[in-house]
Amino acid sequence: MPDKTLTVLVLAAVAFSAAHDLDHLLRDDFSQPGAWSIAAAFLSAKYALTGAALYFYFRGKIGAAFWAVIGVLGAVALWFAHLSPAAEQRPSNIYAMYGSPIAGLIASGSVYAMMLSLVALSLYGGWRALWPAARQHRQSD
Repeated sequence: MPDKTLTVLVLAAVAFSAAHDLDHLLRDDFSQPGAWSIAAAFLSAKYALTGAALYFYFRGKIGAAFWAVIGVLGAVALWFAHLSPAAEQRPSNIYAMYGSPIAGLIASGSVYAMMLSLVALSLYGGWRALWPAARQHRQSD
């Protein structure tokens, strides 16, 4: 049976990721020639793989360790893309691209919300993956 907390964390990360992808679409980040086809391919693969991973998770084929790794990889990618000092689209830049302060706050806040959800997914998934091993090790001593 899937862990309810882990399921909620996965779905939260997916929801914040979808909100962030929508923000990219609203800001027309894909206006260069050929960018729409690349974005469509990337987003299609991303959500298809996410759907497949959820399917296998609910069938018991993958578990908490998988989601911990996905959380870490997602957090690292997000940090490089939006939060590192070298990032071109930092949350403050995203905020400034909107004419409305509320829209800018929602868009830039989605970056932070996605990062928090990915870190929580990494930590909880890692804890759930390692906890049974730690408990078995203590019982064998």
